[in-house]
Amino acid sequence: MSRTLKTRAAAALSLSLLATTALSAPEGVGAFTVPLPEVAYPLPVVDNYMHQTGKTADGAELNKYDRSENPIIAILSGFDEIWNLGDEAWRSGGANGSGTKEYGMAHIVDPEVWAANMAYVVKVTNERDSIQALRAYLDDRRHKGVSVLDGFGPLQALYVANSGASTSINLASDPMEVLPGKIDEAGKGPGLETSPLGDFVRFMDAMRGPEGTTSPSKYFYSSPRPWRMTDTGEVVVTGTETVRGTEINAYESNVVIVPALLNARETRGRHKDAGYPSGHTNAGYISAIAYAYAAPERFSEMLTRASELGESRILAGMHSPLDVIGGRVMATAVMAAYLNDPRFAELKAAAYDNVHDVFEAGLPEGETLIGFAQSGENDSWADDGANKAMYRFRMTYGLPQDADNAGAEMIVPKGAEVLLETRLPYLDTEQRRVVLFTTGIDSGYPVLDASNGWGRIDLVSAADGYGAFPGDVMVTMDAAKGGFHAADSWDNNISGPGMLTKAGSGSLTLSGENRFAGGVMLQEGELFAAVPAALAGGDLTIEGGTLKVSAEGVDLDELKMVSSTLIVDLSGAEEGALIEAVRAGSIDGAFDNVTDAEGNVLNATVDGGVVSVTVPAQAG
Repeated sequence: MSRTLKTRAAAALSLSLLATTALSAPEGVGAFTVPLPEVAYPLPVVDNYMHQTGKTADGAELNKYDRSENPIIAILSGFDEIWNLGDEAWRSGGANGSGTKEYGMAHIVDPEVWAANMAYVVKVTNERDSIQALRAYLDDRRHKGVSVLDGFGPLQALYVANSGASTSINLASDPMEVLPGKIDEAGKGPGLETSPLGDFVRFMDAMRGPEGTTSPSKYFYSSPRPWRMTDTGEVVVTGTETVRGTEINAYESNVVIVPALLNARETRGRHKDAGYPSGHTNAGYISAIAYAYAAPERFSEMLTRASELGESRILAGMHSPLDVIGGRVMATAVMAAYLNDPRFAELKAAAYDNVHDVFEAGLPEGETLIGFAQSGENDSWADDGANKAMYRFRMTYGLPQDADNAGAEMIVPKGAEVLLETRLPYLDTEQRRVVLFTTGIDSGYPVLDASNGWGRIDLVSAADGYGAFPGDVMVTMDAAKGGFHAADSWDNNISGPGMLTKAGSGSLTLSGENRFAGGVMLQEGELFAAVPAALAGGDLTIEGGTLKVSAEGVDLDELKMVSSTLIVDLSGAEEGALIEAVRAGSIDGAFDNVTDAEGNVLNATVDGGVVSVTVPAQAG
């Protein structure tokens, strides 16, 4: 039998399908938390990262080149399973800032991975075009905080105008020429402390502190650059060559360096020029995470831009995928340590407020910050799906996965959740840990398993919310706080046994092909099912608030509700079309109001378990 939900002048009349009393809530499966991993000294990184400077937090001296005392060297130790010096004295505390000169005992431990690592460099350096060469040159020579600025997309001009950011490295007249090894001059970088964005610049300067240096790890691992290696990763010196008057060693290699960077190669020998981890990549990620923390409206784009800088190090011929992966792992851990450090608590808060005050004051009239940030203007990183795929590929570069070690449970290191503090501000610390747990990548990939979880964290996927509900999730959003507290979207395909409860006045969008089993409880605010599978085809109980659906509608098993509103976003729908807004096995209760996204009241019919609306002429 078909029934029509009729309207009055002020509000739609509620037509109950069944007499509804108190609703029975879904049972759920209970809460789920992610424990801190068991670690040995000097881990965890967030407690001991100052060891990078050669001193403990209380000022006691230590050997920063000793893996048993430096947690950054420790989380990069998976490299030993691929290539190592074969010098136990060096690895037992003998490493030092001068670097080793002897490589006679160097050992390729995993020839398959090492060869695949080199094959990627050979391929991309031989296939790059002139535009890629130019970008690789710029990323090599510029301050890394300047290089990643285009990750701001539509907000880049606002940032530059209000920060004083500058670079002395703009264009190479021809990246195929051999140019001087000039780098950004002193004072050139992401901004001035005297600028309107001075609080953020001070924050960025602090995040680029001495604890973030790659030097101890580079000296410890002392691995060769790819341009020194054959296709299988051997180092074969063939003589010398002269570049702009400087004589340097020549090697048997099919890696093609960007000619403009030939004379930027280190000339003091291999002991001064280790490849793993990549320092440029590390600096690029540190800068990008600092920007993303203060401007989370561009979080995923900034992280993707950092991955692009890592890729440019390979395109330049200066680093291999393993070097770049190591740089990312290190930067992720170092930035979590900085953001957890009480010394910087006020600074990071001031930086966030500073960026938002300045950006919001400079927006075009009628624009919101999140809307303008995602408008697609002047944006190389506008495709969220492409960003996610690109970032995940660059987490492993497709290097061989050890099937015997695949499938291990995700590890979330202590303090890692702070990296999502501004991107998912309405979640608590434990919930952010679960987000990282459910969006991390599989185990078994080179370098990553020994990183205590840091290498498996996928920040771009995590920025899209949960990847699974291993337990029940309660999300409470407060629209009065603005930003992501007011409205956010979870775009991953969410699985798991748990249920979702949406509370608070804010709006949460689900846009993934979801398959979680626990059902959904809507208590307050707005829940937008942007695709038919958004609510996993399960049970939806509405105690209050507003359900919003797209013109594709939403599929449910059972819908139970008391007083509530249904919004149907008719964007793209044809005039006169019949839209099945809700398709359910059964419906208990009725919507008080059915409107379009502009608030116009719609005539709705209910036939069995289907709530339908007809697109009016003015919505076409």
